[in-house]
Amino acid sequence: KSAIFCVVIFMWQNAQIWSLNIETTFKPSECSEPGTRLTKAGDLLSVHYTGSIDESSSTGVKGKVFDSSLTRGSPLDFTVGAGQVIMGWDKGFLNMCVGEKRTLIIEPEMGYGSSGAGRDIPGGATLKFTVELMGISEQKDSDRRQQAPNVFEEMDTNKDAKISYDEMEAWFQNRSGASGSKSIPPNVWEREDKNGDRFITWEEFSGPKGSEQPVPTEEL
Repeated sequence: KSAIFCVVIFMWQNAQIWSLNIETTFKPSECSEPGTRLTKAGDLLSVHYTGSIDESSSTGVKGKVFDSSLTRGSPLDFTVGAGQVIMGWDKGFLNMCVGEKRTLIIEPEMGYGSSGAGRDIPGGATLKFTVELMGISEQKDSDRRQQAPNVFEEMDTNKDAKISYDEMEAWFQNRSGASGSKSIPPNVWEREDKNGDRFITWEEFSGPKGSEQPVPTEEL
């Protein structure tokens, strides 16, 4: 059964509105039956996808395909809602049933931002993903904690339960590899340091941070 449904999700942050366009292009008839399993945050998903630069993008080669699981012949597995993928995917794969197909149009703020990713995704690119959900697995809490990254914990090297500018900068530099030249992407520090006190607390941090608020080392 084919049908087309379109949902636009708006997110408000720092006086800016970001949008994610979700178009359901195919949904199996059984997905409408009571009790049908739908995806939720924390599920391990198996998906096929093709990613390209959207026609509406202000940067990049419009229509250029930059990645596809179909050419590799195997789906991608990831935990939805855990920060393992771009925000547009963490939001765009929720409430799906197995066999459902969607098209996601992802603005740069919910994709790779002003930094981009690799040669084919420049900064500021709007992305288009055609996706199909192949499977859902509900993980145990212990498995989910083990797989999901905790970027807050990685950045907080002195374990005082807050991130300084130097700690964030060092984290980005370490991830850049041997060059060590990558600094904090534009506007990231300003966005995260919501009260402007030069530190980012666990409550302020919007990235992957686990479910338990850390305790400063000196309080242990």
